[in-house]
Amino acid sequence: MDQAKEEVATKRGRKRRKRSYRRIKDPVLKARKAIQCAINTEARTEAGQSRARVPNGWTRVQVDVQEVYDGIRADLIMDRMKAEGMIDQTQPGDFETVTVEVNGLPVEVRVPKTEAGMAQAALREAIIGAISPLTPRKDQVAYIRTVLEWTKKKPATDSNVNLKSEEWLEAALKDNDGYEGSGEDSAP
Repeated sequence: MDQAKEEVATKRGRKRRKRSYRRIKDPVLKARKAIQCAINTEARTEAGQSRARVPNGWTRVQVDVQEVYDGIRADLIMDRMKAEGMIDQTQPGDFETVTVEVNGLPVEVRVPKTEAGMAQAALREAIIGAISPLTPRKDQVAYIRTVLEWTKKKPATDSNVNLKSEEWLEAALKDNDGYEGSGEDSAP
């Protein structure tokens, strides 16, 4: 292995190691690796295993459990938003329950029927994307922005610039009349 590495001078004079990729250039080794990769992929496909949407360091079971947990948390957050009046309450006719077979097991799925139901389903998915550790950070920002945009009211941007200073001073004095300690004798 030491023979495969050699030192190369960089522009600043420091030395770094350069690896020789002799093994990859070997056609026999390349063919063996391709065959082994195909065998592993075929075995995972036959077993029904896939690494799609599974981050490094996670197993498929952990991802499935986390997705259920994130859905429950999103439902709790949406219930709290409904209680505070940030989003509208769900009407009985907004969703339809459909039974679908997944891997031989029946699963009930709520399908939105109205636009209000579709909006709530989209908001739920945005909340899941915002709170889930499975979502990449760059995508979480977009989900958070979407949730805030559709739930929080934007601050008022109007300002009355036609107000004269005399009118403002009179209004301030009227507001200050009810305050105890106003007047000349209250000065220290």
